[in-house]
Amino acid sequence: MKRIDIDQLKPGDIVLTASRTLTGKGIRAATAGLVSHAMICVGHGSVIDSTPIGVQARNLQRELYHNDEAIFAFRSREPLNPVQLREIVGFAREQIGARYSTIEAIRSVTAGRRPRSRRQFCSRLVARAYAHAGIPLVADEDYCVPEELRLTATLVELADVTETLSAAEVAMWQARPNPVAATQQTQNAILGQLRALDPAVETMNDVPQMAIDHPEWDDTIADLLRSLGYLDLWRHDHDANPCHYDVEILERCVNETNAAVIRRSCQSLIAEYHSGGARYATSLATLAHAQRLVPRRTNGLLIALYEHMVRDDHLIRETARLWLERHHSSDVGQFMERIAPHTDMWFAIVDHVEPKLGAIARLSIEREGSRDVCSSCGDPASDYRIANAPEAMPGVPSLRLCGDCLAIRRNLGEVLVPLD
Repeated sequence: MKRIDIDQLKPGDIVLTASRTLTGKGIRAATAGLVSHAMICVGHGSVIDSTPIGVQARNLQRELYHNDEAIFAFRSREPLNPVQLREIVGFAREQIGARYSTIEAIRSVTAGRRPRSRRQFCSRLVARAYAHAGIPLVADEDYCVPEELRLTATLVELADVTETLSAAEVAMWQARPNPVAATQQTQNAILGQLRALDPAVETMNDVPQMAIDHPEWDDTIADLLRSLGYLDLWRHDHDANPCHYDVEILERCVNETNAAVIRRSCQSLIAEYHSGGARYATSLATLAHAQRLVPRRTNGLLIALYEHMVRDDHLIRETARLWLERHHSSDVGQFMERIAPHTDMWFAIVDHVEPKLGAIARLSIEREGSRDVCSSCGDPASDYRIANAPEAMPGVPSLRLCGDCLAIRRNLGEVLVPLD
């Protein structure tokens, strides 16, 4: 058996496969192509795709292929800037839970009227994600096939993206708990029941607005989230992988066999130190704003869930940083994500998680005619990382502060570390 080497992929990369199943063979025959399925990489070892059970996230380390199954990987010919990458990955993540449309997938290879829906199929998901960032991959992102993605001039193929697994490695991965699969099963169970109330519900992102629009359903939705375990999903990874959250436990897990793998994993985690978890902070900010305007029990429960997810994501990445600092300190300087204040990427995040901060910073920049000013008052300033961001300002990657504003924020409890 073989699998995709996750160290060869970056977020935004596209994976195309040719399965030996009857469905895969049928798709290749109908499209006269070499491939039958498309996935998009959204993080180190994590991809999102659309299959008959819906849009879901997958851990590539668990996705095994027969040696005769073709696997291709592609990357944007023009490097993606951080904002484009955020848009592509964010769109794909927002589609998790969306239903698969067999009819619309078939329409990709037939003539006639082609109405669009919010449902997905694999090549549509990938093409729409890129189109969302203003990058057309195909002529029609709503109706395309995997082979069109393989042939587009916008992408360039990557070489040597697979690795062979021993029987022992296959058995090890099959025996390990799979928190991602557990999350997917819970989400699908919830969405199935919510669609009985409102057939228009497509993804979990529809749930907060559903509770707002239908207060008579609020308690039903809240009870469903609790009874099916959605609010405790964060515990799954804690139970399966406690070493993700405590550097001392991680130390005890490292040995000569896995040290190189753990080092690469830690490198990838700090490479997305801020942007990797920004989606949780964005969801938290959106929910909190809605809750202030129209309180709902459902959204109060979701706020508590996302507060957990913001803290956990930060803890995972901070654990990785601490371990690297102890054993490979040069890696921190090389791989640690640095989102400088007042850059396009900084505003792309801050505008979602702390819009008032973004507005104040823009006023200061406009007044002084320079981005190199304090985010709060416009005076000459230095850059800082918020070490306790989950509690102080969830999602904000950094601040540019003068001495006075720095002292004020520290007095308020923010732990501000110079941004090297």
